[in-house]
Formats: sequence, C-alpha cells, structure tokens
Amino acid sequence: MSHLVLATATLVLMLALGTPAAAQPAYPARPIEVIIPFPPGGPADTAARIIQPKLSAALGVPLVLVNKSGGGGALAADYVSKSKPDGYTVFAATNAPVTIVAATQPDISYRPADFAAIGTSMTDVSVFVGKAGSPWKTLEEFVEYVRKNPGKLSYGSAGLGTVSFFAFELFKHAYGLDITHVPFQGGGPVKNAIMGGHVTIASSGLNSFAPLMKSGDLIALATSAPKRVPAFPDVPTLAEKGFPDASLNIWMALFVPAKTPQGVVDTLAHALEQTMKEPSVVTAVEKAGMVVDYRGPSATAKLLETEYEAVKKVATRLGIGKR
Repeated sequence: MSHLVLATATLVLMLALGTPAAAQPAYPARPIEVIIPFPPGGPADTAARIIQPKLSAALGVPLVLVNKSGGGGALAADYVSKSKPDGYTVFAATNAPVTIVAATQPDISYRPADFAAIGTSMTDVSVFVGKAGSPWKTLEEFVEYVRKNPGKLSYGSAGLGTVSFFAFELFKHAYGLDITHVPFQGGGPVKNAIMGGHVTIASSGLNSFAPLMKSGDLIALATSAPKRVPAFPDVPTLAEKGFPDASLNIWMALFVPAKTPQGVVDTLAHALEQTMKEPSVVTAVEKAGMVVDYRGPSATAKLLETEYEAVKKVATRLGIGKR
C-alpha cells in the first residue's frame, strides 16, 4: 500500500510540475514585431516589405513592421539586443548596425555577440551617383574634378557608420579624394538630398537610386558589385577599376536577441528559407534591383564575424573610430 501511495504521489507531482510547460502555447502564438533600423525607402525597409507577406504566411502570424531609425541603425540594434529573447522581436537589419557600426564605434552598447542569426535574405550593391547636369559624366571625370576642388564637395550617406558611409570612405581612400561627409537617417533621405542639390554626390543601395538612374535624373559613377549589374551594363565597378578592396555590399538579414531558444531560432530560420524560395519573392527582389542571397543561421553568423573583423582592420587603417 505504501508503494502505491508513493507512486501516486509521485505521479501527481510530475503532472503538477509538467502543467505549466504543457500550457505554454506553441511558437509563434501572437504577432511578431519586426524592427527596421532605417526609415522607409532604403534597402532594409524594402527588403523587409518584400518578405513580410510570405514570411508571415509561413509562420502563421502577422508581422508588424516598425521603423526605428537613428545612429546608423544603432538605436534599433540596441533596442533589439535588450528585448526579451522570446522570438517576438526580430531585427530586420543590414550589415551596417551589426558589423560596421559595431566595429567603428567602440562606445555603443551592443556587440555582434548580442544577436542570434536567423539568416540572410538578399544583397544590394552600393552605388555612387551624382545629379544629372553635374560637371562630370564618368568616374574619371568626377575624380579629376574633385582633385581640382579639394574640400569643396560633399557626399551624403545613410548615416555615420552605415554601409553607404563606409563604402564611400573606402572609395575616397582608394582615389585619395577630399570630400566632406553629410550624414542622413537612411537611404530615402539621401535620395531626397541629392535630388535637392544639398549634396554633390551620394552613396546608397542600388535599389534606392535605380528608378532615378533609369529616368536619367541621376548619373551612376560606379558600383561595388563584383561584376557589372545587368540592369545597368554601362556602369563600371570599382573592382574593374583596380579597387576591389573598396567594394562593400549591403546584405539584409534577420536576427533575434542572443538568448532566444534554439527551437524558436530554428522555426524562424525554416520560415525564412521557405520564403526566399517563393517565386514571387525572387521576382520582387530582382525587380527592386537586389539579388536573392539566402544563407542559414550558421553561414550568416560566420559572415557577420568575418566582416566585423575585416571592417575593424580597415577602420584602423582609415582612422575611423577611436581604437
């Protein structure tokens, strides 16, 4: 009888202990907040809006997109890194805040290790543009003009420490140019600034400038692509001009806070992989002037680690950030 009582008590205790866990709803059970580190109109925002419908369908819950710009993406990165690691706050980032800002601004409150990678979705190349009617039409003419007018021209970027900023600083270093930097809060504002004549030249993702390049309102001088972009075959690359090290592309990826349960990470990663195989998504990515570039969690983590170290080395050489 005593054995029966003991067994019954043990079973009751096990059931009692197991009840809270069993009551936990399967992930995801409610809408997921997706934090975009830049304003509408730039590569990060475009990428998030392309994948939102299919990713939402794959997860079975709504995705709420929130633009939280500032500090070259650092404001959003800080917010996500400090969010509850439950999978309901996802960071739709470019490499700007997680590698470049982190590598060039030692005083920020987060590091790449504060994020768990879900996967990359697509890549956008950097492009350098000037307004139609400028005193130059080619890369060589622009370089010659700047050298004759040192310190008199300005360039716009999506913000200090962003990919567009770093890409242009590498471009400046390659050609030995003296151009003043004017930071903005994303690719959209940069586009407005170059069209309004507030800066002489601008750098951002190709998708931001492509419509204005096609219309002839902007003149593209060069891209950071490894080879010429099919949609713009007349625009040279920095690599073919002899400066492959000055080529820095923009990749889009999803992250969650570092301590997010592995099961949640796996669910998000599987949904992203499914999404990037959807024909409609592939078409939308290409229409936006970007390239599908899906990589899983481990490959994305490796990409982040490698680029972070590479940017740190280049930043030291260029004297960017306090080392």
